[in-house]
Amino acid sequence: MSADADLNQPDVIMRLTGQGGAELLHGQTTANFERLVPGEHRYAAFCNPKGRVLADIRAVMISDELILLRGRLPVMHQLAEHLKPFLMFARAQLEQTDWQIVACQSTETAELATIEYDQDQLTSVLLPASDGYQEQWAARQVQLEGNGARDLAWCELSAARARVETQTIGQYLPQDLNFDLNETVNFTKGCYTGQEIVARLHYRGTPKRRLHRALSNVIASPGEILVNNSDQPVGSVVNPLSQDEITHLLIELVPEAASGPVVLRGSGAAVTSVVRCHEEQDQSTGPR
Repeated sequence: MSADADLNQPDVIMRLTGQGGAELLHGQTTANFERLVPGEHRYAAFCNPKGRVLADIRAVMISDELILLRGRLPVMHQLAEHLKPFLMFARAQLEQTDWQIVACQSTETAELATIEYDQDQLTSVLLPASDGYQEQWAARQVQLEGNGARDLAWCELSAARARVETQTIGQYLPQDLNFDLNETVNFTKGCYTGQEIVARLHYRGTPKRRLHRALSNVIASPGEILVNNSDQPVGSVVNPLSQDEITHLLIELVPEAASGPVVLRGSGAAVTSVVRCHEEQDQSTGPR
């Protein structure tokens, strides 16, 4: 990892190289990476043995020996350390790039990403719309339009695509972030670290917390505790994004708490306009 990384860029593109890259991702994440073809892409999460999410990524297969990963810069730093023994075993390498990232609203319906080269050099990847927006990842020399990370952050929040931040590494189950409802978790792929915990909750339990949208008139931080009017913890801030003096929030929350007062414990400021991000599903009857 580069020591002089741009810490102002929330996301970074990583290169996973080596013939064992896809096998490593298949065995360590919640997504199915078997038999991917160039241009196929996946959302995925890395979990610890307790089923708590260490990092979330978006991945694109470029070739049998190259997969590009997008993730939060500081989170990917820690993930790279966590993966060192697995990378050695898989004979794979994970390296940071200086690529740019932009996103914009789109109804593009292509299934595969568009991969562009300048002679033999990979220069750009255009991911088709998912959740109503498309992304372009490109080498530094490629001219891109848009505001980059800001565009991506707004698109993701608008689409209720939760992200793990430095403050929340290892804090949430995939179900807390609705990863089971937006195709980040594949329940038929087989084993991965934390799989037993995640699958047991899916088939035999009911998630205690779910992802919600909300608003606040004060700045909030990832991981900040939410309480009810009895000062009992009922959730936390997952992702905040301030715009026009309003802070838009993704929060994980005990569903029953949404019908009553919810405040930020630190400031006492109210969290308003609370609504679920995805329609609830019966976890006991999902596909096996």
